[in-house]
Amino acid sequence: MSLKGPLSSRHVRIALGCAFWLGGMAPAIAQQPAQGVQSQQVAISIPAGPLENALLALGRQTDLRLVYRSEITAGKTTAGVTGSLTPSAALSRLLSGTGVSFRSSGGNTVTLEAVASAAGSLPDASDDTTLQPIVLRDGDSEGVDRPYETAGSTSYITAEQIERFRGSTAGDIFKNTPGVISANNHNGGSVNVNIRGLQGQNRVRVAIDGTQQTTTTWRGYAGVDDKTYIDPDLIGGVSISKGPSGGAAGAGVNGGVVGIRTINAKDIVEDGKQYGGRIKIGAQDNTTSDFTINSIVQQTDSADFFDFTNGNGSVALATVQDNFDLVIAAARRYRGNYFAGSKGPTTYRFNSRDWPLSYTKPGEEVWNTSSESTSFLAKGTIHMDDDQSLELGYVRYESTFGEAMGSLLFTQDGTYRQAALSSVATDTLTTRYRYNPSDLIDLKANVWMSIVDQTNISTGLAFYFPPFQTPATRPPADDPRYAITHTYGGDISNTSRLDTEYGGLNLDYGISYLFENIDSEPYCSRMYANDGCGTPMRPSIGSRAIASTFASGEWKATEWLKFNAGLRYDHYWLKDDGVISKSGVRERDGGRVNPSISATIEPIDGLQFYALYAEGVRPPTMRETMGNDGNVRSNPYLKPEVAQNWEIGVNLSTDGLITGNDSARLKLSYFNNSYTDYISRVPNIVPPPVPPGTEAFTFENLEKASFSGVELSASYDFGMFFAEGQLTYYTDYEFCRRGSPCSGETVSNDYAANHMPPEIMKRLTIGTKLFEDKLQAGIRITQAGARMSPVTQSARQYTGMWVPYTTVDAFATYKITENLTFDLQAENLTDRFYIDALDGWNPAPGRTIRASLTAKF
Repeated sequence: MSLKGPLSSRHVRIALGCAFWLGGMAPAIAQQPAQGVQSQQVAISIPAGPLENALLALGRQTDLRLVYRSEITAGKTTAGVTGSLTPSAALSRLLSGTGVSFRSSGGNTVTLEAVASAAGSLPDASDDTTLQPIVLRDGDSEGVDRPYETAGSTSYITAEQIERFRGSTAGDIFKNTPGVISANNHNGGSVNVNIRGLQGQNRVRVAIDGTQQTTTTWRGYAGVDDKTYIDPDLIGGVSISKGPSGGAAGAGVNGGVVGIRTINAKDIVEDGKQYGGRIKIGAQDNTTSDFTINSIVQQTDSADFFDFTNGNGSVALATVQDNFDLVIAAARRYRGNYFAGSKGPTTYRFNSRDWPLSYTKPGEEVWNTSSESTSFLAKGTIHMDDDQSLELGYVRYESTFGEAMGSLLFTQDGTYRQAALSSVATDTLTTRYRYNPSDLIDLKANVWMSIVDQTNISTGLAFYFPPFQTPATRPPADDPRYAITHTYGGDISNTSRLDTEYGGLNLDYGISYLFENIDSEPYCSRMYANDGCGTPMRPSIGSRAIASTFASGEWKATEWLKFNAGLRYDHYWLKDDGVISKSGVRERDGGRVNPSISATIEPIDGLQFYALYAEGVRPPTMRETMGNDGNVRSNPYLKPEVAQNWEIGVNLSTDGLITGNDSARLKLSYFNNSYTDYISRVPNIVPPPVPPGTEAFTFENLEKASFSGVELSASYDFGMFFAEGQLTYYTDYEFCRRGSPCSGETVSNDYAANHMPPEIMKRLTIGTKLFEDKLQAGIRITQAGARMSPVTQSARQYTGMWVPYTTVDAFATYKITENLTFDLQAENLTDRFYIDALDGWNPAPGRTIRASLTAKF
């Protein structure tokens, strides 16, 4: 990887410094063995007082996950508990005489229930074997069920689900999430999230541990990518909210927030232990062992599976102590260019003519799809006392990867080749403080910084035009486009929980601030290497800031009726430090108040009906308003986009629905999302005579754009067999340009042409668990429909196309021992040749076999 300046060595020093600093802290504060395990006694000190406060303290001191309705603890008191006890014994003593009992709900959860009468039997306080070992694992155990208890469309992806269908890229982790697609998934080595048709230009935020790492990269006439980089082995869980969101991460975002949580010590250390580790190794087939830059002949023979040329490995070491926990992890992976499938249509129909989907033929090497990355993570949490904790974290990611600019490389067969590799290095540092002494104070303060240092390669139009040139006389041009982005952020928020005579009330409120500084270098867009400078290009240089204040409340009016409401005010500032725009405008700012409200009715336990309305604002970006290198005249007078989203839905979350040990989950929603003043790229109409060098496009606010549809996410597990299904179906959409009728077509040459998802997307996973759950195996069937909007003739050559497709993936996981697991996956089992939805011109990988081994100790 080639990076400019002294950043590379500086970042290494940062990584080592963080590791030694966090690691050196360990021996100084280690005092007691790990706590929170049923079979192990723990020093517990909880004074007499309100039962609710005592349960919160027990959760902090033992890491139990307690699930209960606030009504059964309201107004009750406890005599407290002090001494060295197991968690179950401590809980029994706290509940003694309160009329509340507890039972294991499986996994890591304990459910509290009101007993039928005062005479009802309660667990014996002296019985240390009432429950199996119970420990709260941060993230997954709570997050996986949260979407089925939330008024609004949210999703959660566990580390186990990521491992089950690892896929070829980090973006493949979203393939089981309705309404969410990682666009350009096989072109660029990054995550570029599309939520319900919204994508790019900061419409969707991908937050890693609460930070923003995303940068916007120009991809030619085809549009822009919002790129985020992360190694899947470092992911502990992913939460997704669709549409305007509360909290710090939702500032200036109208499409949704993807929250990626990196692994922590409790993901690695087994229950009841103080130390632990995890080692993963894996290999795959269907890739090249090597490739040649500027090659014009595609390979057809893949590397052998067992030569381990293509593979991945990671190691994580962690400790969990009473007063601190620490995890250090590193990951390395390499994949050459993959090969396309061998069966399936290779053309699409447009205006009564067949056009090629790609210049890659079935079974051929797909150029510019390689990726090589190295990652490092260090994260530690200091538990100052029962009420306070401080988490410090650092993540380093660096990669070289292939990518292809669609509008340049795919306009004709002679232009398609293996380009030079792009590179990126990211650094993310986080400081997260929490203070939770009571129900009224649950204070969180976060400060973070991210650095994205990248060089993206754009390649000139043609390798050669025979018979006028030859490769020797007209070599291709590679245009390195260098940029570095520093983003700083901070937020303070508090949660207060109150019991009133009118019902329970939870309040969340806070402020946040984000500052992004963009620095990039001018470059030359050339057709050939000996064309001199070609066309001078000057990308955005400047800064963007967003400040937000937000508040939301949840009022549980009755056992079956709940209301949520929120307000947030977002204010933005833009400052151009680059080339003076032709308008002379160098700074912009603005702000807006955005409300949200929802109601939830729960007629029976586990069944909810909800309705939601939310507004959100997306300020215009530097690229749209001031500096731009995309042959676009910037428009400093653009208004922000405003989302006005409606949603109704039903949630079902129940255990024991049919049999004694089954579980069923369902979320069905209908959404109608409208975006007033939607920002669109449009032709730059200039009265003749047109001056030389006039930009071909500009940006303007449409009257509105809207999307509506249905989403379904459901699962059923009854022991030996399980099934999961997802559906996204768009019922309507339109783009309304001022002075013109609303239309079912994107505006000519708008970036949105490459953001329109399939009209329908369906997935079904069915599997089985055998040999006391040691073996899990199953298949996933995916069906994608056609693009939901037609493409205009003027935009066709710049728009990635696909035809409807059906693919089959398979998986098997075998637990060899308690600490050793073998995973086997088959991607695209039928070896279909197809273009993934929103993936440009690159065919998806053909049949690919992956094997991995995970050892824990």
